[in-house]
Amino acid sequence: MLKAIKKTRIYEEVVSQIHELIREGKFKAGDQLPSERELAETFKVSRTSVREALRALETQGLVVSRTGTGTFIADLPIESLVAPLATLLIEEKNALVDIFEMRKLIEPHIASLAAERATKRDIERMKRILEKQREEVDRGATGVEEDAEFHFSIGRATQNQALEKLVSGLMDILSHSREESLQTPGRSQASLESHHKILSAIQDHDKEKARAAMLRHIEQVELSVFSAKKKKPHISFGETQLEERRTS
Repeated sequence: MLKAIKKTRIYEEVVSQIHELIREGKFKAGDQLPSERELAETFKVSRTSVREALRALETQGLVVSRTGTGTFIADLPIESLVAPLATLLIEEKNALVDIFEMRKLIEPHIASLAAERATKRDIERMKRILEKQREEVDRGATGVEEDAEFHFSIGRATQNQALEKLVSGLMDILSHSREESLQTPGRSQASLESHHKILSAIQDHDKEKARAAMLRHIEQVELSVFSAKKKKPHISFGETQLEERRTS
């Protein structure tokens, strides 16, 4: 039976319950899942949490989203695009350093591509997400769901499904460290400000500024995460400052 979700790691709990239903055969290949609204009501969570859970399931190859019809259990579940990264993060104590290094290589270029290709609809979606993040931060919450949603919306704005899935997967496996980072005093506000700078560059269709803004953002998050873990990150503020001078 479906059960109400506790208010911790919400979307992961939704993912876990759907995994269980698939294992038990209650959801079979080709079955259509209930709508986002119905799932949100059943699990007693927000529709944002349901969307994040469905993205995680799609990244894992367990469901397929079909525009105009809904979300279905995949006929042949495939290995997650980021499953090796998730395994690495669990098994290797220094894996988070490597993953942040990978993020700094990939995500700035994704932001640059989003600046080139983002539609008015993409930009309006990002604005709405940041408005919601502002509301969450102002009331003392971390805004962690909106944080992930914003990064996912940038991947979506590239109009490249592979990059969209990659960003979704990265946000999924980094969910715990992101929560820890956003609980650091002042970090939620700083993250929101960084997001606005990234959005401004994307809205202006300025590829270089979008790339530089994303790089600065990831470096700041990396510093926050490793400060919380009392580890020293490998970051390159000098390179970022040089890049700021080049793009200013």
